[in-house]
Amino acid sequence: MAFWNDVRTEPKRQFRFELSFTKLNQDSGKSGIPAWAVKTASKPKANVSTIEHQYIDHTFKYPGRVTWDPITVTLVDPINPDVSYTMLEILGASGYKFPTTDTAAKNSLSKRMFKDAIGSIYIDQIDEFGATIERWELVNPFITSIDFGGSLDYSSDEMNEITVELTFDWAKMMRFGKAQAPSSVGS
Repeated sequence: MAFWNDVRTEPKRQFRFELSFTKLNQDSGKSGIPAWAVKTASKPKANVSTIEHQYIDHTFKYPGRVTWDPITVTLVDPINPDVSYTMLEILGASGYKFPTTDTAAKNSLSKRMFKDAIGSIYIDQIDEFGATIERWELVNPFITSIDFGGSLDYSSDEMNEITVELTFDWAKMMRFGKAQAPSSVGS
C-alpha cells in the first residue's frame, strides 16, 4: 500500500515540541523556565570533518571527527516567572560573580557548575496527543550567549524575547512508540 493511502503515516511537525531544563523545573526555590515560554529551538546538528590525503595527482577523502553545533533557543520573557532573572541565576550558580570584591573577582565559570545549575536539557517532539515520539538530550550543556531582548521600542507592541545559545558535548536521541488516540473527547 502506498504511504499516502495509510492514515497511520504522519510526519513529525515542527510546532509540536517542548524543551525542558530539568534542574530548573524541579527546584521549587528557583523560578524555572516553563515549557510555554519556549518559542523556538533549533535541533542538534552534527558535523563530520574531512581529512584529505593526496597521492600524486589524486585526492582521497576520509571522515574525521564529529563535532556538534550549538543550538539556539528563543524564549518569551514573562513577568512571572521572570526568565531574564532565571538566566542571571544560572550564570551566578555556574560561577560568574560581579567583581565587587577581591574574592568575587577570582571566581570563574565551570562546566560542572553549569551542569548543576541547568541539569539536563531535553527537546521532545510530540505527536497529536502530546506523547513524546522523539527526545534529544544535550549532554553537558552550558550557555555561551544570552541576548536579553535586543532593543526596546516605543512603537512596538511585540513581546520581549530572550535568545540563548547552548553548547554541549554531544546529543543523544531516543525514539518512542506511537501513542494511541484518547478513548473519549476531553479525557
